Amino acid sequence: MKPSSIFAPLGSTVTASGTPRSVKAGSARRRLLGLLTATACLISAVPAGAFDQANAARIKQLVDTGMQYYWSGGDVKKAEAEVFKGITLHGKYDVVEEAFKEASTLAPERLDFQYAVAATQIIQKKLNDAQATFQSILGKDPTAFDAQSWLEAIARIRGDETGAALAHQALAGLDRERAEEYRKRFVRAEQIMAEKPNFDVPTVPGKVVIVALGYALADDGKAQQTLLDRLEVTLKVAEANPTALVMVSGGVPKNGVTEGDVMSKWLVDKGISRDRIMIEDKSKDTIGNVINAANLLVRHQADTVILVTSSSHMRRARTVMEDALKQRDLPSAVVPLNALDAPTQDQAAKIGADERLVIYRDLMRVSGVWAYPGLQQ
Repeated sequence: MKPSSIFAPLGSTVTASGTPRSVKAGSARRRLLGLLTATACLISAVPAGAFDQANAARIKQLVDTGMQYYWSGGDVKKAEAEVFKGITLHGKYDVVEEAFKEASTLAPERLDFQYAVAATQIIQKKLNDAQATFQSILGKDPTAFDAQSWLEAIARIRGDETGAALAHQALAGLDRERAEEYRKRFVRAEQIMAEKPNFDVPTVPGKVVIVALGYALADDGKAQQTLLDRLEVTLKVAEANPTALVMVSGGVPKNGVTEGDVMSKWLVDKGISRDRIMIEDKSKDTIGNVINAANLLVRHQADTVILVTSSSHMRRARTVMEDALKQRDLPSAVVPLNALDAPTQDQAAKIGADERLVIYRDLMRVSGVWAYPGLQQ
């Protein structure tokens, strides 16, 4: 149907061919035929299963519930009884996935809800389900670059070289230049995963910023051992590089204080001048850490960024930090410095399937393929 067929000029009807015709020139029969044709066109213009405004309140409830449980969790049994009557749920991510699945059913044209479903399936390590969801998105929108890029990422997570090559070929068919950017991202991630972890405190010339990533505080607002281990390493590298600025990053508050607050106070108590310390206290997770740190580094540019975090976290943090800096055209070299959180350094060098998954998951997020579009980075 031509678009003009339902937007005929005032004072005219619409023929079956979609051509406006003057009412004055037509008979009553023509007017009737025109009216019936216009009505048919309007009906056919509404896609099957399109969003019904009557569902708006329910969709809002579902989206709010999904994001609440994503960030904070909650009483799953209560969610079963009050939001999802008759559905058995086993954890907070079950709640998130079910919320966005129902929202997607109620508003099938909203592909962002399907992306949210896939993101939750990735978090739950349900790669087969996530792959099917991304393929469903492509079925509705064959040009969906983000969905196709995730299919390549899933193949790489699995170590499926043939699948990755085929997915990349399809991605290049959508946008060759962007597809090449993703190929380079994936190659760099694999290089970082293959490197041996560094535990030696570096002394670096030039302008240096030390970026220390936070870790969840205890409920009473005190630093847990993982964070204390990172701070000990941060102190050593700050002492070895006395002109370097120190950025502490972490924004989830507990008992009225954030990770950044606690980290800054700890370092000052150990003798690091407060004037050297920048606090990033808005982030809620690793992606927030990295994006906010990269934005601060636009203003406080450095030749080198010394990145401090736990050895089990470093490969992911470094992968996304390098990508965030590159997106901002910052040439800073990233030097990793690990706080050991494995029994031995040899064990810290080993990478499992779960870590590969979260590295790719966060790399996709920092690249701009947000887990929950419009709701969370």
